[in-house]
Amino acid sequence: MLLLAAAPVMAQMKGSIEYNLWRAQQGDTLTVFAEKAYIRQSASPKATIQDSLTTGQTIIAAKLIETEFTMKGISAPWYQVKYKVDGKQKEGFVWLGLMAFGSYQKDSVQFLYGIDKVTPGDIKEADPKYLIMVKALNAKHVLLDKKSVTVDGGSFAISSDAKVLGGMGLDKINTIVRLYFSGESCGIPDNYIYFGWNGSKLLELPGKSSMFDAGAIAHTETLLFPKEPGGQAGKIIRLTVDEEFGEDGEKVAKSKSTREVYIWNGEKATKQ
Repeated sequence: MLLLAAAPVMAQMKGSIEYNLWRAQQGDTLTVFAEKAYIRQSASPKATIQDSLTTGQTIIAAKLIETEFTMKGISAPWYQVKYKVDGKQKEGFVWLGLMAFGSYQKDSVQFLYGIDKVTPGDIKEADPKYLIMVKALNAKHVLLDKKSVTVDGGSFAISSDAKVLGGMGLDKINTIVRLYFSGESCGIPDNYIYFGWNGSKLLELPGKSSMFDAGAIAHTETLLFPKEPGGQAGKIIRLTVDEEFGEDGEKVAKSKSTREVYIWNGEKATKQ
């Protein structure tokens, strides 16, 4: 839980890569991701607490404060924000690290995803690891379930997005949450992470990735769910194509295709 209780590490904005993942702009609606987010009277973890908000509540980003705070390895700036308490309009300051990357509604369930922790790489030059979490809340913002996954951070996660899909024909699944992380450069993969929602639990599903190194190689993975063309009942199929390009960097010199099948029993996907 992020409560701004740890010893502060303050610095001017130094372009931390993870900051880009929020994509926060003036006027955007921000959703609280942490169990508790303190609204303070100024942009400092030592400032007086003005109000306390909980997971799922929203605020409006009014102005970026270019002072960075680091906790649990997460480096992010502060925002001056606007919000309401008991119908009264108020203003204050909040650390962006307590906010979700995104909020998505499906029927009466709200899905949030965000970052819980950043772990340094094994060596100084290595990219960090991000502990990413998905939360499912009911209409009263009560936590129904949460799941976490570790992804390569730094240059491997320059941008991120998420999408909520239907059940895609999977037994007992009514919603699929898809996360996306990209390095946005040649030779660095685009990674897609999937979770299924059965009405009470988030369940892990197979993921996919793709990578393109201009003029050299290409790696493409496609997931086929039961409801899609080429899909099969009770199965998730991953199709992979690896290509190598010739001297001209355009013509494919070598290509290899593979097919993996996962059996879905309503709770777990098992590789066949």
